[in-house]
Amino acid sequence: MPIGRPNVARLDAKGQVEGLLRASKYRKDPELAEQAREALERRMPFLLDAMQGRNVRHIVLARDTFRQIGEPAVAFLSDVVDHGDVGRRQDAIHLLGEVGLPSALPALADGLRDRDPGVRLLAVRSLSKIVDPQADELLESALRDRDEDVRVAAVEALRKRGRGGS
Repeated sequence: MPIGRPNVARLDAKGQVEGLLRASKYRKDPELAEQAREALERRMPFLLDAMQGRNVRHIVLARDTFRQIGEPAVAFLSDVVDHGDVGRRQDAIHLLGEVGLPSALPALADGLRDRDPGVRLLAVRSLSKIVDPQADELLESALRDRDEDVRVAAVEALRKRGRGGS
């Protein structure tokens, strides 16, 4: 672990996502932390590709990085939900839940209407991570899904919220 002020330009040039992630949390210099977060934003396509791999360390790093990027990640991932292949849509829906921001709700609503039941199931799981009345409404709409697994996940999510969901 480096001691002292992170060199964001060097970390960015070397593609060191883990170092950039640490630098984005550097509290002593908010401007430096923002530069690191912006460098991570530019790597979002690469990070989404890492979700398709088998390296668990890379997958966890990608997830944590999307969480740290926050709001800009929602716009990027929402676009993937609209235009990606099924695997990328599943990853984007999952990551939107990990980011956990209410601004992801429109993309998650799209996920509930996806033709792939896996995307719809992940949308329910992601909605369960977002505390917002609209998320509750979307979970209730999933109770009418044609896939039993999606309906069961919606019931479980609503029960955990104390909303019944039968």
